[in-house]
This record gives sequence, structure tokens and C-alpha cells, in this order.
Amino acid sequence: MIRRTTVLIVVGVTAIAAAATGVALAETNAANTAEHGAGAIAWQPCPTGDVALECGRVTVPVHWRKPDGGTISLKVARLPATGRRLGSVVVNPGGPGIPGTRFLVGYATRFGTALRSSFDIVSWDPRGVGESAPIGCPGIPRDSGDVPASVTERERFEQATATWATACRDAVGPLFDTVDTVSTVRDLDQLRRQLGERKLNYYGVSYGTRIGQFYADLFPDRVGRMTIDSVVDTTSQNAEFVDGAARAKEEAFADYVATCADRAGCPLTGMTLPDVRSRLVPLIAEEPAVGGEIVGDLTSPASWPKIDEHLTKVLAGTYQPEEGPDVSGDVLNDDVNCLDVPDHRSARQVVDDSALAADRYPLFGRLFAATTVCNRWPAPATYRPHRITAPVPVLVLVVGTTHDTATPYDWAVRAAENLGTGRLLTRRATDHGAYGKTDCVTTAVDRFFVDGALPPVGQVCVG
Repeated sequence: MIRRTTVLIVVGVTAIAAAATGVALAETNAANTAEHGAGAIAWQPCPTGDVALECGRVTVPVHWRKPDGGTISLKVARLPATGRRLGSVVVNPGGPGIPGTRFLVGYATRFGTALRSSFDIVSWDPRGVGESAPIGCPGIPRDSGDVPASVTERERFEQATATWATACRDAVGPLFDTVDTVSTVRDLDQLRRQLGERKLNYYGVSYGTRIGQFYADLFPDRVGRMTIDSVVDTTSQNAEFVDGAARAKEEAFADYVATCADRAGCPLTGMTLPDVRSRLVPLIAEEPAVGGEIVGDLTSPASWPKIDEHLTKVLAGTYQPEEGPDVSGDVLNDDVNCLDVPDHRSARQVVDDSALAADRYPLFGRLFAATTVCNRWPAPATYRPHRITAPVPVLVLVVGTTHDTATPYDWAVRAAENLGTGRLLTRRATDHGAYGKTDCVTTAVDRFFVDGALPPVGQVCVG
């Protein structure tokens, strides 16, 4: 048995779900067409450092199918337009689990000048996140969380994680079952109404692209100008979804090794990728936290020096994993993904799939595939994966990075093709999220929002 480490697929993947009772978004549209609590947001100044934010609250039902039941309050923030205002652009930074209102503070300088001048840039803490009725539970104790290597170990793992999740569900209450993306999309439409916008202008990155695609599926006639960047696949069941995430990390690590000679602190200089794998695979098998820390820093070349430092300790035999309780099991991340990405497999099927993943992705395949938690999640899935071909009356700008470190590029290609009205803009780079990182992409996205002008078919941005 291998001890489990945290591998949060913070982009929309971790594992999930009991028997799927969900239905396609379009099939549930008729049940929730009434306005709920419409009214203007009472904005108040809430400056943070040099960022002149304004904040407010939006009230939504805990359960959109029971709008007369309990409610929760969502925190909303905006950067007011600096010039002639054309409207609002709502943004989501991904996760699941990232507070959008904090994101606005850190990302304020990355928004293009044209966008900042023409639009209020608005974000929110999705339900269960940040200052919007946050949910959380103690992490799974390290001694009950392992990377299973056999059916018996997998069954033991499932029992431990199911017990933990059930206790969390009992403590949180009804909100635990309703942090799914379908509910978040309905919250987003409520935010649109309270912003006074007839159509939703939206930018979402990573998990935020799932929100955008669901919105287009559920409310196609309410889509204004939408950009989705580093796209999450909406067609896969859990096994395929986790496989894609592991593939992205394995490919990112290959890019890390290929550039090792460019960094003075890299301990792998002169080693081939097969050599590196032969050294690291047994070390990760013995101590999965070694692999978990690599995965956490495999985001962009800017974070690769951290991997250099980590691997220097690992190869020197001086690495020590953190002691104490495992704060893994970011329950919100698991909960959202399990409600969205059904998993109907048996313990035997998970173990078999994990062995195949280990063959395809020697470093991270088993780490991802063997520790999924959704097939015994206590809350039923709310979504049935399907091709989103939303009859959006306007084009959607889809941005994909060729060596995306979290969401494979082919997911963006597939989304653009499925939408039918998707225009693909490609960034040739190793990274996750393209907007705000290269002038080529930033200019194209800003022109789309401000002028409605799409980039040429087949355009590629480099860097």
C-alpha cells in the first residue's frame, strides 16, 4: 500500500459520484425560469491595497428547485470601468474553490487597458467558497488516506473517504448537495439580472470554463460575449476526466525536464526523461508526497525553480514530508467535482484503470487515478456529461494553450468544435491560462469584448 498524498485537480477534476441521477442542463431549463430576488446590488467601497474595489451581496436559494426554502448570500466585487462604460464582464478564475473577489485584487493589473476602460469587471465567490457560505471540514487523517495498490486497499480507501465525506455532509447540511456547477450557473444568471445586464458577458479560465459552457447550455439566448480559456472537458465521465488531468501533468513534466539545462539549480541536467522517470517512479511510490509537491508546482515555467529545489532535496535524500493531519480532501473541490463528473465504477475497475494509467503516465498516473473519491460520494451527481452544442446566437471565443499544464489542449479544440459557434485562438506555450500573459492573446480577447471582433480563423499566439 502507498500512502496517499493530496492531488487536487484544481481545474475541475478530482473524482466523483454515487449513482448518477443528473440530467442534461437543457432538460432542466423549464423548471427554473422565474426571476428570484431581482434587484440592484448595493455597492460599497471595499478597497484592497491599491485596488479600488466595490463590493456587494447577491441572495440566492440554497436549492434552486426549492426557491422558497433557505437562502445564502454571495459576495460580489467589481472594478468599475475607467472610461466610457459599455457594461459588465463577469469573470471566474477557476478552482473549484477559488474566491473570485480575491482574484480581482491579484489580477487587476493583468486586465487589458481596453477592457478596463470599457467594462465594469465583476467577480464573485461561488456558493460554498470564500465569503459565500463557505463549506469546509477537517482533512482526511493521513493514516486513513492511501494510494491503493489492490482491490482490498481500494475498498478500504473508499470506506474511509466515504465516512469522512458523509460526516462532512451531515455537518454542512443542505448546501453540501448544491455546490454543483448547475446551481452555480443559476447563481450566475441571478448575478446577471442584478447587474442589470440583458446578456451575460463572461470570461472564465480553467474550471471557470465549465461554468461558462454550462451557462451557454442552459441559457443560450442570454449569452453576450463569452471567452473560455484553458478549457475543461464536459463530455467525460470521471475516469476519462482524471486521465486527461494526469496526461497534462506528465506532459508538463517532460517540458520541465527538457528545459533543465537552462536553469542553474536544476538537479536533472544531463539526464534523459526515461532516466528521470527510472529515478523518481520508485521514490514517488514510496512517498507520494514527493509526486504531490511536483504536481502542485507544475503550473508554468515560472514555478519550475520550486521543483528544482524540491527535487534537489529528494535526490539528496534530505526530503522530509510534512507531519500531522493530511489537509487533503479540500472538500469543496471534491464536492463540486463529484457532483459534476459522475463515477460509477467498482473498486476493481478503479484499480484496473489505475494500473493502465501508471503505464501511460509513469510518474503521476496512479497518483491521480487510484485516489479518486467520487464513486462513493454521499451526494448524488447532478450532471450527465454530454456534448454541449449550445445554439448560442453569437460566437464564443475559445482559447487553448498547446502544452496546457492542467487542461489538455485537445479539450479546447473539442469544445470549439462541439459548440459549432466556437472560434479557437491557440497559444503556443507551456502554461495554464493565456489571458493577461501575452499581448497577442490579451489584445485579441479585449477586442472581442469591446468591439465584437474575433481573431482570424486559425490564429496562433506564441509565447
